[in-house]
Amino acid sequence: MAYKTIRKKSKKKKPAKKQGLTSLGLVIIWVFSFALFLWLTWVLWTGAPYGKIITKPIKELFGQPAVFLPLFLMYWLARSIKHRTLAIITLLIGVFLTLSGLSMETALLKNIFSHSSLQGGVIGDWLFRQMSSIGGSVGAGIFGLACIFIGVHVLFAIPWLATLRKTNEVLRNDFDSWMQARAELKQKVSEAKTQTVKNAPRRVVAQEENNTATSNNNENSEQKPLPKISRPVAEMIKMPPRGAQNKTLNTTNQNTQPTQEEESEEKPKREFELPPLELLREPSQTDIIGPSDEEIASATKRLEDTLKSFDIAASVTGVAPGPVVTRYEIKPDPGVKISSIVSISNDIALAMKARGIRVEAPIPGKDAIGFEIPNDKPLMVTMREILQEPVFAESKHMTTVALGRYADGMPATAVISKMPHLLIAGATNSGKSICVHSMIISLLYRAKPDEVKLLLIDPKRVELTLYEGMPHLYDPKTSCEDVAVVKDAAGAVKSLQALVKVMEKRMKIFEIAKVKNIESYNAWAVKNNEEKAFYIVVVIDELADLMLQTKAAIEDSVQRLTQMGRALGIHLILSTQRPSTNVITGVIKANLPSRIALQVTSKIDSRVVLDANGADTLLGKGDMLYLGISDPKPNRIQGAYISEEEITKVADFLRAQGGPDYPIQVVPEQQQNGRPGEGLGTSREEMVQALTLIKERRRVSQDLLKAHFGSSARAT
Repeated sequence: MAYKTIRKKSKKKKPAKKQGLTSLGLVIIWVFSFALFLWLTWVLWTGAPYGKIITKPIKELFGQPAVFLPLFLMYWLARSIKHRTLAIITLLIGVFLTLSGLSMETALLKNIFSHSSLQGGVIGDWLFRQMSSIGGSVGAGIFGLACIFIGVHVLFAIPWLATLRKTNEVLRNDFDSWMQARAELKQKVSEAKTQTVKNAPRRVVAQEENNTATSNNNENSEQKPLPKISRPVAEMIKMPPRGAQNKTLNTTNQNTQPTQEEESEEKPKREFELPPLELLREPSQTDIIGPSDEEIASATKRLEDTLKSFDIAASVTGVAPGPVVTRYEIKPDPGVKISSIVSISNDIALAMKARGIRVEAPIPGKDAIGFEIPNDKPLMVTMREILQEPVFAESKHMTTVALGRYADGMPATAVISKMPHLLIAGATNSGKSICVHSMIISLLYRAKPDEVKLLLIDPKRVELTLYEGMPHLYDPKTSCEDVAVVKDAAGAVKSLQALVKVMEKRMKIFEIAKVKNIESYNAWAVKNNEEKAFYIVVVIDELADLMLQTKAAIEDSVQRLTQMGRALGIHLILSTQRPSTNVITGVIKANLPSRIALQVTSKIDSRVVLDANGADTLLGKGDMLYLGISDPKPNRIQGAYISEEEITKVADFLRAQGGPDYPIQVVPEQQQNGRPGEGLGTSREEMVQALTLIKERRRVSQDLLKAHFGSSARAT
């Protein structure tokens, strides 16, 4: 026992003696270090003239970041006192790396802001030059940040993983507290609303034997919060569309003084101006689209009461007000079939006192069924408000057109070059011609005559004649001096067949240039100083009249153009008021993937256009269903309205700048026997072959000629 006691005492005495000597040395070092900290702080931060022998080399080495040296020294002093260790090597390495990184970042800022008074020092400038030669300015900046990170870690020994975990824990606790407070606030608001509703007179909707059960269900429904209302705000972009921007650029470019040759070549292009938005009617000044919140709350209650009267467990979870219709999103409870809700759509229309209801079951991307109910006070969607929307004004595509607004109030646009062809069908007075006008006006606001040409075919002779004489007008069968809107079936056949030849000519040109579409060709043309190709948009206002007179020739030309013209910049917009299989044949329908159906008279017509029902329940006056090339289901759109007065103003503005101008691309064939239309689409050799065939067979028929020449147009 005595031996153990002596051994323990000896162990305690030896460290005490050694500790006393170590503590004395540490205290001396700490005192001098604190004095050095005070002196460096005073000299470096105040610019005192004393001590330049030490401070001047430090500033020359590290530049302005040298002022952080006293802070690092003070932190080292506090840490060494706490842990009773010196760790001078750690201090030197950490200070050098940190100050070097800060000096590099200062040199980078000096390189960016050359007129500033920043100084990175000898070390910072040298490191920045060396790293810039290897990885550029960005690489030098990243290397400087890495030096700062390593130096700070060496100096302060920061536990990064623990810090991140602690920060994540603090943020999560704050978020949980916020969610709990939000839930308590919602509960208080719900209780206040329930108390208010209980004091008001109630309206019981149920049978006499189920009065008690129905009142309990009403109390539970009153405690539910109101559905989420996604109301779009009619905020229009302040910047002008593409045409006005080009106008501003052209004005600034006129300050330069080109030569006489350049002025004669570039002046027509620079002086052409796209029409301003002031020519169109101003949109409505209201900031609210669709019914008010009170009307939505009342309609939501009626809708849920109707579902409960049929013992269907479902609730309204969202409302999307639109200019003409409002979509109510109904989410069924687990176990409720969608068909049970869709089957009572007529009963819901009766309860909502609606003219017609369209059901979207389910809504793409949502676990809900959409009921589109017409508004009591529909709003007009003007052309100008869609042109001012950012989705149209900031579009990079030249063939972007404005359609209107979706059922939820958002602006609806499309790109013709991506459609790539469009079929528009609807009954009389459904807004079909207005839809065609809105697309044409959109193109006139987007593109110049040398970018987009319009081949307009109007058998009705009253709709598209407003665009006569515009510089965008185009007809491949005639020269630019005689171009006009095509008004007869024979002229339409000639124009389409001439356009087929233009298409074949473009194919050969694109083959030589080794490109596959018009965008690639225009890029190739710019590099090789060749003339760029323009888009050709063919608009046929009434296809049924042309099919009645020259079905075979029209169908053959439309088939070839729709199959081959997409990549060549040729796009078709076909419109008809008789959507039957005699007009929209299988050949035409197969090559028109994008379709717009306005109000039709029967479900059969709706299936002919969209391959689905729904167009027969539309409201008319521009209410349409748009089925894009990649859309799984049609989207409901309220079309933009444009008046005849607005169209005339835009056309007059464009006509004032000149008429149509384009090179002759197809040499017209000589008329036989002086009578136009005879031998249409055939050459003299083919006519001789046909007569020889008839003489040999001793009979003539369209099937015989078609079997020999392989084309119904030539046979006709």
